[in-house]
Amino acid sequence: MQKFSYHSHTNFAGIFDGRNTADEMISAAETFGFEEFGISNHFIYHPTIAKIPFIHTQMFGDINKLIDVYKQNYEDIDKAAEQHNIKVLKGMEVDFFPSAKWRNSFEKAIKELKPDYIIGATHFIRNSDESFMCNIYHLNNLPESITAEEKEDLLRNYWLNTESSVKSGYFDFIAHFDYCCQFDLCVTDDWNEYKYKVVEALSATGTACEVNTNGLRRIGRPYPDWWLVKEMIKQDIPLLISDDSHFANHVGSYFAEVEKKLSELGCENRFSFHK
Repeated sequence: MQKFSYHSHTNFAGIFDGRNTADEMISAAETFGFEEFGISNHFIYHPTIAKIPFIHTQMFGDINKLIDVYKQNYEDIDKAAEQHNIKVLKGMEVDFFPSAKWRNSFEKAIKELKPDYIIGATHFIRNSDESFMCNIYHLNNLPESITAEEKEDLLRNYWLNTESSVKSGYFDFIAHFDYCCQFDLCVTDDWNEYKYKVVEALSATGTACEVNTNGLRRIGRPYPDWWLVKEMIKQDIPLLISDDSHFANHVGSYFAEVEKKLSELGCENRFSFHK
């Protein structure tokens, strides 16, 4: 079985959405039998983020403040790691935006922070000029003034954004790219062409993708769905298992089940930082 997980979260300083400390998460990984563990709190920055509905403490409109918080976050991880024998990596789960201003700020951040790895993710829907954004979790709670056609356009941008994140070359692997389906969004066949485009981008760039076990807990199947995992195996896309753990007791969850399924599907191209 895969002996690592690179996708996990902590509750550092009450800012991020994990529920346990770095020490508790690392301890859980060590107890589970992992040989390596990565902590990758959310890196959510956008200059207009303060305008979005339902803002969270881990969303930043000032890149310098986020860099400062992340430096403290990394110091906290290093301090906790000293108490354990397991190898601990410091990552980030980054919400990608295509605008030049976002890219410039992000590149400044990774130059200063020097993360061990970077996960690409899309949690937000947005219009084309990024003047309106919303966490996809809250799409169904938007004002009634947002029409069905406008919502469909926002969802289309979700997929285009995910495809662009793959093509950006920033990321070591891509997280839960059909995450929106847990909210019963984009589940009909007419959205499959957009999902295939993400798979094609992964294949063309050689970018790895996670099989996220958190979906098994939430909706009974991983992110992405098994049929997309099969397609990625056909195209020899590197895969890894992630638990996306926000709680210490979720570390390593469903790894055995997913490992068995990947073996049955003939998955041989497996991603890790230390092959």
